[in-house]
This record gives sequence, C-alpha cells and structure tokens, in this order.
Amino acid sequence: MAYSTLTKRIEFSASHFYRNPVWDEARNKHVFGACYQEHGHNYLLEVTVGGRVDPVTGMIINLYDLKQIVTDVLEEFDHKHLNLDTPYFESMIPTTENLALILWRKFRARPETQDLRSIRLFEGEDLWAELSTPLAPEATVSIEDYPEPSKACISRRYSLSINSSKGAIHTLGSHLSIDVSVFGTIDSSTGRVTDISLLDELINTHLIYRFNGKNISQDPAFQSQPITLLTLAQSLWPFLEPVAGGQLAKISIKNQNETRVEYTGVPLAVS
Repeated sequence: MAYSTLTKRIEFSASHFYRNPVWDEARNKHVFGACYQEHGHNYLLEVTVGGRVDPVTGMIINLYDLKQIVTDVLEEFDHKHLNLDTPYFESMIPTTENLALILWRKFRARPETQDLRSIRLFEGEDLWAELSTPLAPEATVSIEDYPEPSKACISRRYSLSINSSKGAIHTLGSHLSIDVSVFGTIDSSTGRVTDISLLDELINTHLIYRFNGKNISQDPAFQSQPITLLTLAQSLWPFLEPVAGGQLAKISIKNQNETRVEYTGVPLAVS
C-alpha cells in the first residue's frame, strides 16, 4: 500500500508582542526591537499529514475533513491576541517558532492528524518557521516515538536585482529570490532559533550591498568560475555560516524563469 502526504494551507490573523517577563524594558527592546511593540500578522499555515493511501478512496484522508480539522484548531487563535487571549503564551513568547510548536501539539493531539509530517507557518511572505518529523515514510521506527520536533527551521526571503548589462554574461537572470534557512533549538529565553536582525546584517553585507544592481561578473568571486545559481549559493555559504544561534541549513535561490537551486553546504560525494 502506497504511502503519501497531503498538505492543507489556511490563512488566519493574530496579534502579539515579544517580551520576556524576567527582563527589564530596556533589554526587551534591545533584544526584540520592533517586535517588542504590539503588532499583528496575516499568517499562512501549511499542515502536512502522512499515511497509507486507501485503495478504495485513493486518499489518506478526505481533504474536506482535513480542512475542517485545521479550521477547528485555528479557531482558538484566529483574530486573537496571542499574549492576552490564549493560555499558551503565559510562559512562552509567541514567536513564529513557538506558535508553530503549539500548533504542532494541537494537531498531534487529534487522532486524525497524529501522523503529522510537517508544519510550516508563514508570518509573512519573507519569514516562516517549519517543524517536521525526522522520520522517512519507509522508517521502521514508530511515529509515536517522535511526539514533537526538538528543533525548528526558520527561513528568511531576500530579493536581489542584478545588472544584466552587456558583458555580464551569466545564467542567473536579473531578479533573484533567495531563501536562507537556519536550523536549531528554540531558545527558551527568546522563543527564537536565530536573531533575524543579525541574519539581515549578514545578508546586507555579503549579498545586497555586494551584488544588488551591480555587474556580478566583476566580482572577484566569479573571476575564475562560471556565474550560476549554484556558484552564487556556494559563494554566499561561508559568509552566512557565522549566523547567531542555530546552524545555517540551506540557501535556496530562484530566478524569474522559475529555475531553482538548493544548496546545503555539504560537499558532493566523489565516486
């Protein structure tokens, strides 16, 4: 019997603020910046469940039933103030990572969605958190051995425009979308995997200021190698590895032709 996954996407809205109650106001403002103030988001939630395909229905779960389950879970959070209207963030900061973790627990508590494969929670178009089970479909270890992930992945999207003037011969295209993913444990004092502001600083220094609006063929990194999506990702990797907290997990680059490369920094095996 074939194993498959099914993903449902639903939007909801909520407001929150980031504050650690054991810190004074000055430290909270320093650590959390603009997120210290009350603000809201239009979230997008992706819930992926797994299971064996029923030979009669051809489904692992009825999509209508999955939609109803997701809607029921989100009712507790939709158009709510996460700090003030829900009981989950009395001792947790309602970051994207922590909210994803709470939602993971809610879905795992339901028998219909116990085989939860992943949750991806978008705070906006350029920032999202993902939690997933380490099990592959063919794994012999029971899903029950992994009630919730111990780590999360936070991803940030950046845009880059490249000068494609005559002489700048490359296969990148003129507009790139670059996703940087950091994997690690959710810090209990901040509710975050990494400091996004510090990641932004690294990106601004080694990507935006360096390449945006410029002829990339004139950059020293590409004097002795071809200019491709892969070589661009490879050139960025060592500069982003010092990211604060967590571990640089992936750089994904897509051009306007929908060509995408994903780079993990792991050397290719040589046969």
